[in-house]
Amino acid sequence: MKRTIFICCCVLFFMNSCKPDLNYEIKGYTQKVIVEGSIASGEFAAVYLSLNVPVWEKIDSANVLNHVIRTAKVSVSDGEKTEILTSGWDKTHFPPYVYKGTDLRGVEGKTYTIKVEYSGITLNAVTTIPFGTDIDEFSDTEAINNDSLRSILMSFTIDPKKKTSFKVYTKKKKDGFYTATPLLFNSEFTLSGKQSFNISPRPSTSDPSYSESANFASGDTIQIRFCALDSISTDFFKALTFYSSNSGIGSAFFVGEKNPLKSNISLPGFGIWYGYAVRKYIYVVK
Repeated sequence: MKRTIFICCCVLFFMNSCKPDLNYEIKGYTQKVIVEGSIASGEFAAVYLSLNVPVWEKIDSANVLNHVIRTAKVSVSDGEKTEILTSGWDKTHFPPYVYKGTDLRGVEGKTYTIKVEYSGITLNAVTTIPFGTDIDEFSDTEAINNDSLRSILMSFTIDPKKKTSFKVYTKKKKDGFYTATPLLFNSEFTLSGKQSFNISPRPSTSDPSYSESANFASGDTIQIRFCALDSISTDFFKALTFYSSNSGIGSAFFVGEKNPLKSNISLPGFGIWYGYAVRKYIYVVK
């Protein structure tokens, strides 16, 4: 994906990028290791690591890159098998450095632990991949005031016993990467039965499809990833969305805030390690 979906720090603090050792208390602040990790059904784990950016420094791409962690040891286990992830560049994501699995694929219903070892500290987290949900139907209608664009509607049936919420990502050929619809469906776990929602990506100003806004061009072939998340992951993303909308900074990474989000990473880490069940679809816009 071109951009991270989430990751904010609970408090951001000073670090010296020339020194690998963590200094956890400078000027009354606490330095943290930021973790954005996930494992999907049928796919390998992917983990992105960084030290937090201090509140008094500018949040831009160059500064974030200076804080990326490239020398950690990251391992994932399903309780039977443990895999040490390999690291390298990932140009589809920002920051573009990933620890990636090549052996252990996610399975719905299984639990996965992560261990991050860096500069003398060890972080741990655990997640479970929930059971997924299928899309029952896609349809599209003409966009308002533009007969060359279409709005896509998805319909699916929610089982309230699963306690899952849903996120959807779409990839347009002209962009070449997945873009999220910035909404967490069923985030309160109150819905049941057949439900319908609009798929509404939010391309950035630099994306080729920016002029289409939340719509799709007639005739386009769209790749869709429909993801089911558990309650812990839902709470994190819901809080992140609330914080981002109130701060006016969007879903930028490593952004300072006084009240911690609901991280499941052990201290001195912060962020999210989450599993999700994914269903993949291809839809040709009429």
